[in-house]
Amino acid sequence: MKMPLSIFPQHTRDQYEMDNKAVNGFVYLEIRKAIYGLPQAGILANKLLRKRLAPHGYYEVAHTPGLWRHVTRPIEFTLVVDDFGVKYVGKQHADHLLMTLHKWYKTSIDWDGSLYCGITLKWDYKDRHLDISMPGYVAKVLQRFKRDKPRKQQHSPYRPQPRKFGAAVQDPIGEDTSPKLDAKRVTRIQQIVGSILYYARAIDHTTLPGLSGIASKQADARESTEERAEQLLDYLATHPDAVVRYYASDMILNIHSDASYLSEPRARSRIAGY
Repeated sequence: MKMPLSIFPQHTRDQYEMDNKAVNGFVYLEIRKAIYGLPQAGILANKLLRKRLAPHGYYEVAHTPGLWRHVTRPIEFTLVVDDFGVKYVGKQHADHLLMTLHKWYKTSIDWDGSLYCGITLKWDYKDRHLDISMPGYVAKVLQRFKRDKPRKQQHSPYRPQPRKFGAAVQDPIGEDTSPKLDAKRVTRIQQIVGSILYYARAIDHTTLPGLSGIASKQADARESTEERAEQLLDYLATHPDAVVRYYASDMILNIHSDASYLSEPRARSRIAGY
């Protein structure tokens, strides 16, 4: 890569191995580490988008980050990084948004709305429902971690605690005394959690209790943690392509929350909301 030597400060130049023979004021650098962009890049791009769209009537909803509306037109869109998911009544309003964006940005358009943020969308306007899924995602995860489909089907994403009766119900779960994992196996646990997390949150919510239990132990992972991770992979292998179906309704918002008592080691509990 050819760059003017003067753009690099002295302390930065010293970090790289370079040929000290400059030719016409240039040197060749071998960059062995990634050069990341500004951490502020995302917020700067968002602020610029607000500034550009505001004169055309588009604004970001106050208490719902990422949701945008127009002051008069029947159009809304969500924005995740650079993916726009647009809902409109009348193609002319969608064309207005595209015309506005094309003043500054190049776009690729999927009028069927079949893919958004890596999630496959199947719309049924006749029966008024939407199926979301991530086909093939679990297969790639299993291939990455070299996990074959289990001989015996696994229908539970985590191992439940044994039943207790009487006064023993109040006893906390005992300390995990299984051997600790070495750094390489700990890293594998962390990679499994990272690989499944988006899929679990977006598609297969049944994996979340098991995944959260593994995630809470990944920094101090033990053999029992590894067994839980392998069971979760077996569960995903048994049920690889989950689908969530949404039906059109007049529901505005429905919230459910619950908690379990003494369901994690060290007398900890679990809380969840949906």
